[in-house]
Amino acid sequence: MKLNQRLVAASLFLICVFHAQDVQARGPSTREERVKVVELARWLEQNPLAGNAPETRQWLQEWIADVPDIRFWVCADLLGHALKEGYPYSREVNQQVLFSGAAFTLERQDKARDDIAVYTAGVEGALRAYEVLMRSKPDAKLAFLDDLATKRDQGQLVAYVAKEAKERCKRSNILLIAAPAGAAVGLMLALLIAWWFGRGLGADVAAAERLTHEKTNRRMTTISRWIVLSCVGYYVAVGIALHFLEPEYDPRFRFMSEYAWSPSGWLMTTTFFVLALALVAVAVGLRKVYGSSLSARIGFGLLVVSAFGVSLAGVFRDFIPHSVGSAIGLPSIVMAALILSWGFRRAEGWRPIHSVMTLLIALGMLVALLSIIVDVGMPGLQQRVFLGLVLLWLSLVAHQFVRLTRGRSVLKRTLDPI
Repeated sequence: MKLNQRLVAASLFLICVFHAQDVQARGPSTREERVKVVELARWLEQNPLAGNAPETRQWLQEWIADVPDIRFWVCADLLGHALKEGYPYSREVNQQVLFSGAAFTLERQDKARDDIAVYTAGVEGALRAYEVLMRSKPDAKLAFLDDLATKRDQGQLVAYVAKEAKERCKRSNILLIAAPAGAAVGLMLALLIAWWFGRGLGADVAAAERLTHEKTNRRMTTISRWIVLSCVGYYVAVGIALHFLEPEYDPRFRFMSEYAWSPSGWLMTTTFFVLALALVAVAVGLRKVYGSSLSARIGFGLLVVSAFGVSLAGVFRDFIPHSVGSAIGLPSIVMAALILSWGFRRAEGWRPIHSVMTLLIALGMLVALLSIIVDVGMPGLQQRVFLGLVLLWLSLVAHQFVRLTRGRSVLKRTLDPI
């Protein structure tokens, strides 16, 4: 009864979170806007001193700063350090680096996270604008830009931009900091939950040993499996549908959460809460089957924390709150899967094949998550592999819980303590 009360309290808290509002200054970019940005950036390369060029630059700057669904990397010192010494067209040339880089980002999703490729495209656009300026303005000539144009013609521009970017455009991989920090927070919260739900456990175990809750446990684990499988089916169906509904999002390079900014974003938003519900359902089933061991209680806590983190990411779409929820939720899922899968090797009914399968899936989740954190390969595809493994692990564990409760409510042999 105490456990149920705590679960109800936790559920009410999550419901309050679900009703929080994510306020944005503007909505996501539209296809028409993206096409317009590319066209205007290219137009400025050929018409840097046109009468309406200043207004065009102002609109592009505001759009790049305000649009919430696309990130543009900016390096003001890439050329700016050499254009500040009295050069009359420093603003036109320096801003063109940003505009041409943004156009490249929109045109090449496969290169959008390649800083050097984006910066190089920006510098090439600035050089095109410079060459137009020189044809009409004698005072536009600048030795520094002439040297860059020579490097471009000789195929040396990429190496130069890479060297300059390393010195002047240092940018840390925030995930390398956020992921360990989120994992630490998730683990601390899980330990607190494990302690909280572990109080009075002796009475629960005694009752279990007397088999007084046999029917309740069997019913709860069956319900948990039904919820998990329904959530997994819904998530997979919506994920597949979004790939057809939003073909402009290249699945190799765009994260699933980015669909939340699309016209079908409400569908993507529901998947966050569906995944959170599946995590909670597995946690409840776990609690009913393995109630006494420390590893089970920590795994339970991690699943609850991960559900909260995923829900937080679903409530907020903007960068910081969404990233905080992901930084806590995703590592917590991996830790829960690893701890529980390792404990299954000593649990009755799991040896040998099921414990091996769940552990291998959990290790696959870890590898996939690490590949996303270090930003290698195709991040969108890597994330989809990670989510697929999460759904597979949840389905397998939920199904096995039901098998183990068909004959009795609580196993006499619990998970191996850690």
